[in-house]
Amino acid sequence: MTTKLLAVIAEAATAPACLDAAEAAGHAIRDASIEALHVVVDPANLITAPEEIAIQSLRDRYEGTAREREAETHAAYQSWINDHPDADIPLRWKERFGSEEQNLESEARIFDVLVLARPTNMDGGDALHAAFRRVRHPFFLVPSKWRFNYRQSFAEHIVVAWNETGPCRKALVGALPWLRVARKVTLLRIAKSPELAGSAEDLLDLHGIHYGVHLVQRDSHSLGDQIVSEARCLGADLLVMGAYRRNEFIEWLLGGTTRHALACCDLPLFLAH
Repeated sequence: MTTKLLAVIAEAATAPACLDAAEAAGHAIRDASIEALHVVVDPANLITAPEEIAIQSLRDRYEGTAREREAETHAAYQSWINDHPDADIPLRWKERFGSEEQNLESEARIFDVLVLARPTNMDGGDALHAAFRRVRHPFFLVPSKWRFNYRQSFAEHIVVAWNETGPCRKALVGALPWLRVARKVTLLRIAKSPELAGSAEDLLDLHGIHYGVHLVQRDSHSLGDQIVSEARCLGADLLVMGAYRRNEFIEWLLGGTTRHALACCDLPLFLAH
């Protein structure tokens, strides 16, 4: 079955990273389709609280008007297309107007997996927030300046940071198309006890996926930092993990695994909430 990817092109600065990630993800599994979505967040088309419209209007002074931002983003998209004439999977540009979060929630319904880059402006931040809170699909998240070429690897060694939570199981299931074709899969278990990741092993066994288990003790650092550090040491080129077991606002306020992982991660993530 073809995996449908939605590349969320929220801003010009991160468009190359997002498109690279979408193409790399599609290339890895060979059976995928990709659509690029850009939402033009124009205050004139917003149906929301007056305060939100005022905040969006203030952006014109520092970031340009919504139309100017749209033109820059489309130019970045077109530049990427021109630089990749031999891309494996053709891309289609789709443009919508209004709220970033509402449009992403609506458009994502017919897709399987989202692709985003770490945000650098408000539109990107709203898209990422929607991916966590309003869209129930798993998604790739790459650093804002991440780039891919076919001389490097992507999803060839996948590390799955495992714990017995719903988001983690959802991430593992969502990543199955890439786990099936990976050259190496490692289950990373950070725990005080020697207990292994039983349900993850059952699922991988069911799908005929070969894997190894890397068991380490929890150290004094934050769990998010340790997950990323262990994935780097293992040589991962993709890290799969669940996100936000607790309320997102509480975790951002008090700190937590997902927040720390996002802050320090310099490799592609595959996340589910």
